[in-house]
This record gives sequence, structure tokens and C-alpha cells, in this order.
Amino acid sequence: MMIKQTLLLLIAGLLLATSNLNAQIDRVGLYLTWQRDPTTTITVNWVNLYQEGTKTVWYRPLDSEQWKSKSGTHHQAVPSVLQVRLVELTGLKPDTMYEFSIGDEAIEDKKQIQRFRTMPAELTKPLTFVNGGDMMHSREYLDAMNARAAKLDPSFVFILGDIAYENGVYATRYLDWFQSWTKLMRGKDGRLIPIIVGIGNHEVKGHYNGRIPEDAPYFYGFFALPENRSYYALDFGRYLSLIALDSAHTQPISGKQTEWLTEALAKRTGQQFVFPGYHWPAYGTTKAAPGKLPSEHERSVEIRTNWISQFERFGVSAVFEHDHHTYKRTHPLRNHKRNDADGLLYLGDGAWGVTTRTPATPEEAWYLAKSEARRHLHCVTLHPEGRIEFKAYDADGTVFDQTTLNSARTRPDKK
Repeated sequence: MMIKQTLLLLIAGLLLATSNLNAQIDRVGLYLTWQRDPTTTITVNWVNLYQEGTKTVWYRPLDSEQWKSKSGTHHQAVPSVLQVRLVELTGLKPDTMYEFSIGDEAIEDKKQIQRFRTMPAELTKPLTFVNGGDMMHSREYLDAMNARAAKLDPSFVFILGDIAYENGVYATRYLDWFQSWTKLMRGKDGRLIPIIVGIGNHEVKGHYNGRIPEDAPYFYGFFALPENRSYYALDFGRYLSLIALDSAHTQPISGKQTEWLTEALAKRTGQQFVFPGYHWPAYGTTKAAPGKLPSEHERSVEIRTNWISQFERFGVSAVFEHDHHTYKRTHPLRNHKRNDADGLLYLGDGAWGVTTRTPATPEEAWYLAKSEARRHLHCVTLHPEGRIEFKAYDADGTVFDQTTLNSARTRPDKK
């Protein structure tokens, strides 16, 4: 009887080990996001090929020996066969390194244990994040810029559209994107770097005015979004708010989205830093009609009428916008004019991993301070006293543009 029980235990252990091993082999992507408070939560997301598999994450602070577990949800990213599993961990300690593993039981094999760090509750030292858009014309371009971003050791990456260029159809493009992100997007301490996403035209069948979720099935299928929609705010304590907007890809610019934006900005007048971002630019660098500036495009005008007016009304830190496959930094702008004293800075124009276009020059477009046909990312460092440093890096690590703002936010309108 003793031998039989021992054999049964060994078989059960082997089956469980095989299950965990199969889960590792089957997994095509692992990435971290936030649905709410980044100081006390994290969402662990992974994508598998098959329906069978665990939905459980084991986690603990790096200095603890006691594992906790939590099970999450599972859904298929239709119309593909890819299986998405996600677990939101809550009640975490701010500014703390955690380790975690995925499986039906805790895993002690260090090769299978991952790490993440929660965000600080207060900004007591400089914090760096990376922004960009238009990520993957090719795996080669994507890998190069992902590797560059990771070397900067950011707390997170804020990506605003055109993630895998799957156009709401080609799910297999996400396989390349997941593999690159999972392998390369790690900090100097080995932790996984979280991603915060906004929607762009290449997430959507037809690019604009898409139905939710039918016309953008993979954007809505792979990413659990704050507020469960493509426009939202994510607050980091009282020191930072990120506002992601949908530039008419699956939500109209005017109407409910603008009404929500006004309310969101009004609620965040006490936040030290506020960065709105979206895909299609209000102050673009390409795609102009003959004899006109890119900023005269009807969608750009609609964004300025509805959103920029609210940014200027309440005051924000700077604005990120992309899509045009170039680099750009504007002059400080206010009321659609250059205003070096009280103007708002716009950074773009979406060239993380794409073939670049030839941009309008500062001589051609009055609002541009610098433009260039160059793949890049924006590295942003926030300082506790309110200073903001912006550096533009290419994939080789060259800083080819930089600027500093000495105020955390622009002056709100006196109304």
C-alpha cells in the first residue's frame, strides 16, 4: 500500500510538472498592464495557443518567502484562436519589487520566475517613462527600438496606437510583437516593464469609425483597459495622470469623449503632472492636402476644437501624438499660435518601428521647432520639484533632440 501511494504521488507530481512545462512552452506572450492604481495593483497578461491551461499567478515581495496565489479570467481573442489569460493583483505595496510565476502551484525554478515593481505612492525621486507610437512595420525595427527602450530602464512605456499593424485582421502579427516585447522589454534588474496603450488606425478594420469590438478585436481582446474603453485616465498617486484618447478610430472625437475629457481634467487639477496622448496629431508633419499644412486636416481641426481647448483651459504638462512616421517637437503653442511663455508642447509623430516619411520642415510649418525622418522614442523624466526632461533617442542610442520644461503644467485659462 505504501509503495502504491508513493507511486501515485510521484505520478501526480510528474503530471503537474508537465502541466506547468506545457504552459511555458505553449505561452506566446507575457506582458504587464494596469487597469487601475499602479501603486497597489498590476495586471499579469499572457497569451496561449490552446484553451487548456492554468489561470493562476503566484506572487510575493522579493524579500518574502510566503507565496500568495490568485486566479483570473480566460477568453479567446476572436476571431483568432489565441487564448488570453489575465490576473489582476491588488493590495500590493507601493514601490516594491515582486516576483511571480504562472502555474497551478508555486514554482521555485528561478528560470520560470518573473519580476515586476509597483509604482511609488509619492514622487520623491526622478521617475522615467518612455512614449512612442507606430511600432511594427518589421520585427527588425521593433526589436531594435524595444531593446533601446529597455536600456533606458523606464518605469513603464506609454504607446499610443499602431502596435502590431494587424488592422483588426492579421492576428499572427501579434505573435511577433508578443515575442519581442516578452524577450526584450525588461529593466536592468530583470523586471518586466509594463505597457499602457492607446488605440490607432492600424488596430481597426477601415482605420476610422470602427465598431466595438468587431472592428478592433485584437486591441480590445488583448488589452484590459482602464474604464473598459479606448479613452481613459490612469492616476499615479497625486503626482501623475496619463490620459489616453481615441482619435476617431472607434469613438467619435466630439460628444461623449470630449464631455468625459472635460470632467476628467476638472477632477485632476490637483495632479502635479498630466500628459494627454492620442494617435492622429493635431499638429502633424505629413499627410497634408496640396497647398495646405498638415495641421489643416479636418481631423486635426476637430481635435483642436474639442480637446486642445480643454488642455489649455485646465493646463497640462505636454501632449503626445503620433501616426505620421516622423519625429517632431513643436514650439510652445496656445490658441493656435506660438507662445513661448504659456504655450503647450506637442511631441510625436509616431516612428518607433516603421519606415519613415519626409516631414514638413520648421520653415514650412510655423508650429514646428524640429522635425526629422527618424525612428525614435521619447524618454521623459519627471522631477519632484516639477521639472520635466524630454530626450529623443534613436535605436542606436543617439540623443538627437532634447528639451526641458521648468513647470509641471501650463497655466490654466482664467475663466
